[in-house]
Amino acid sequence: MAAPAEDHGRAGTRIALARLGIGLAQGVGLWLLSEAYAHKLWPAAVAWVPAAATLALAYAPLIVIGGLGRIRPLTLALWALAAALILAVFAWHDLDAGIWSGLWSPETRAPAAQVFFFAAIFVFVGHHLVGPADQVRRPIAPYPVYFDWAWKDAVQLALSVLFVGVLWAALALGAELFKLIGIDALEKLVSQAWFSSPVTFVALAGAVQLTDVRVGLIQGVRTVGLVLLSWLLPVMTLLVVAFLGALPFTGLAPLFATRAGASTLLAACAVLIVLTSAAYQDGQAPVPVVLRWAGRAAGLALVPLVLIAAYALALRVGQYGLSPARIEAIAGAVVAAGFAAGYAFAAARPKPPWMRPLELTNVVMARVVMLLLVLLLTPIADPARLAVDDQVGRLTSGKTAPAAFDYAFLRYQSGRYGADALGRLAALSGSPGNLAIAAAVKASDNAVSAASAPPQAPLSQPIAVYPAGAVAPKSFLAQAGRGPIGGHSTCLGSVQPGCELYVLDLEGAGSPQVSVNDPSSEDASTLPLEVFSQDASGAWTKSGDLVVHCADAIAALRAGHLTLKPSPRRDVQLAGRSFAVSPLQTGDCPQASAGAPAH
Repeated sequence: MAAPAEDHGRAGTRIALARLGIGLAQGVGLWLLSEAYAHKLWPAAVAWVPAAATLALAYAPLIVIGGLGRIRPLTLALWALAAALILAVFAWHDLDAGIWSGLWSPETRAPAAQVFFFAAIFVFVGHHLVGPADQVRRPIAPYPVYFDWAWKDAVQLALSVLFVGVLWAALALGAELFKLIGIDALEKLVSQAWFSSPVTFVALAGAVQLTDVRVGLIQGVRTVGLVLLSWLLPVMTLLVVAFLGALPFTGLAPLFATRAGASTLLAACAVLIVLTSAAYQDGQAPVPVVLRWAGRAAGLALVPLVLIAAYALALRVGQYGLSPARIEAIAGAVVAAGFAAGYAFAAARPKPPWMRPLELTNVVMARVVMLLLVLLLTPIADPARLAVDDQVGRLTSGKTAPAAFDYAFLRYQSGRYGADALGRLAALSGSPGNLAIAAAVKASDNAVSAASAPPQAPLSQPIAVYPAGAVAPKSFLAQAGRGPIGGHSTCLGSVQPGCELYVLDLEGAGSPQVSVNDPSSEDASTLPLEVFSQDASGAWTKSGDLVVHCADAIAALRAGHLTLKPSPRRDVQLAGRSFAVSPLQTGDCPQASAGAPAH
């Protein structure tokens, strides 16, 4: 029969191997999904499938990695499966309606960044409600258990992310070291997604394992962090109380004039809540008198902060109606109001222990946060849908004049709901008000069509072409006529006076490049140029920059008197001086030409 220590060691080894295996599978799975995105293996009609898989695969394995050895297997499996399904619904709805990006399109294949952010909050909060309850075998655990789980995992996650970041910094440094001696194999390896994705998640799983077996390390870091945060509470409380004391003298008008007053006040509430919780900790340790008084003052100060924020939101909604951002702020105000009520009650309660009702408030509001996320990230209380319904209602009821209505919000910022609403508004008929709305929608459509039409080629003024006798490629002029090439070539795009083209072979490959000057340069002795090359498909793209100094070198360039110096890089010799064509810095490094020496 194995000794208990041996059994514990074997269990630890199994957990470590399981974590590393899950991390590897997660990394490989996300890489395969990214490849599927890149090659468009899913038709647009089911684009939500890879998006749902991506969001679920980004978080569900982390639930299992963090819960192994701490949550019973059945409970952990059910929680991970439930979380994956809920996250899949979040991703499906985002692609179906475009609620957060606003740029709804059947071609969209990945959830918006906001969905990933709110999904992370949902998973973290849910994990620290499920884990403690499973540990004590009751639906609601004692507050010290919640505290221990949440703050331990927060520190563990921060250290694990830091470990992954340092690992990649070390790999990048190692790649640079090998590159110095002409070996670029490591640089190429770390730039490959099939390598970087598995390595990242295996490293993250390994970091969780390493920190999990070093309980003393986590507890020490957590203790130091909580002490530092708790002693920020008096500072923040003093600032907030001083702010509230100044309001009677300044009034609310300067605050509301910023148009960010509500969000700033809610952010201050969040900071006070976190710092007060850090000072309270698990409610078992004695709290210095300074922190006790600061905590009471902070709890009471939350009430006026939330009330002012709610008043500011009410004014904005009354004036301009709902928008997705205002709905998000309203949800934040609801959460802040719940915390403010509980913390104010705890602060006003005179008998010890200090701020004890804070415990119930934190546990209840954690569940409220999860509920609000489910409502906002599904059709139940979708911000775009609610905002569109409100704005359209204001328009059709006459609160907003057709000429003053923001049709761009429906077209660009409210996903499928806005697009559907525009169609309904354009089809209105009957009353003069309906006809005016339909006409305004059609006018906005015409304005968008006119604005999106390709501009005329920017040749309304003479453009100098060098050297003498050179002809600018028609394909380049045609592409530049449709706008700046890849965000560059603003000289042509805006038809600035003094725009010059240089048609020269700067690579020695027999095909000319087109260089465009910057006419805004005030230094006559310097000629900055953007260099454009034609790719295999015939499209022109920026390939580098060339800056020529001195009048004689500029004259030589304009005359076409240049030679190319054999070199690993593109060096142009003008009037006896060398000028390097700096390659455009992109994610794809240019391959060295055959026989070129390493450097």
